[in-house]
Amino acid sequence: MRTKRTRLLPIVLLVLLVAAASSGALVSAQDGENPPPCSTMPEETEEIETAYLYAEYNFTDADLGVHGKLNGDGWTELCVYDPNGELIVAFHAYAQVGNLGLSELFYEGSEPPLSEFSLDDLRAQFPEGEYTIRGLYTDGTGITGSALFTHNIPNPPEITSPVIFEDEDEIEDEGVYPIADMVIAWEPVTESVFGDPVVITAYEVIVTNDDVEDPNANSQPIYDVHVPPGVTSLTVPAEFFQPDTLYEVEVLAIEESGNQTISLGFFETEE
Repeated sequence: MRTKRTRLLPIVLLVLLVAAASSGALVSAQDGENPPPCSTMPEETEEIETAYLYAEYNFTDADLGVHGKLNGDGWTELCVYDPNGELIVAFHAYAQVGNLGLSELFYEGSEPPLSEFSLDDLRAQFPEGEYTIRGLYTDGTGITGSALFTHNIPNPPEITSPVIFEDEDEIEDEGVYPIADMVIAWEPVTESVFGDPVVITAYEVIVTNDDVEDPNANSQPIYDVHVPPGVTSLTVPAEFFQPDTLYEVEVLAIEESGNQTISLGFFETEE
């Protein structure tokens, strides 16, 4: 199973967007006099610096999620609305954090198996279109913006080198390699999972030392490179590898709207 890793951003929050889509708005108007989040906008507004919503399809693990990246310097409140105007997620900073404000935010939706949340479920529950962003900066200026979400989810890249195994506990002899430069190669992706043409803007190659666990220091050895769409191989230098070690290799196809599909597997190095 794919190793979950925290992206290197100042604020990282986990938001169950899929649950929100299944059960209605994540945050709604409260009873009494409290207005719903982001309902009051001042006359002075600024557009948010960065706003992305994208689907991540893990072909190997057969799961699917919807993630977001929001970046605005010094905000206290941010909300996201779907194309129908439904509030699907809201963030609010309180007390001393609210006084200082937040900046970068990456949130990751849960990734249930396709048997519980399929590609067709995604299309039904997360319509294509512009998702509206609203919020407030610490100085009272309003935040506006939008993020485009599409259903252009790439087919999985087929990894052709090295020989890898989906189950880390069932690696055979051909999946054990000496310490040397290693070429990671894959077939190009030209279509979506629904059979439509897609524009790939990059591939991402991630090789992870799975024998190192250091969640607090964030020091797990990871070789992570984005390459242009015309490149279908990457050489990982021998210096990255250690003997008798389990490695996970992932190749991601990234489509122009940000949607990405992952293929992955495992190999080991010789003693």
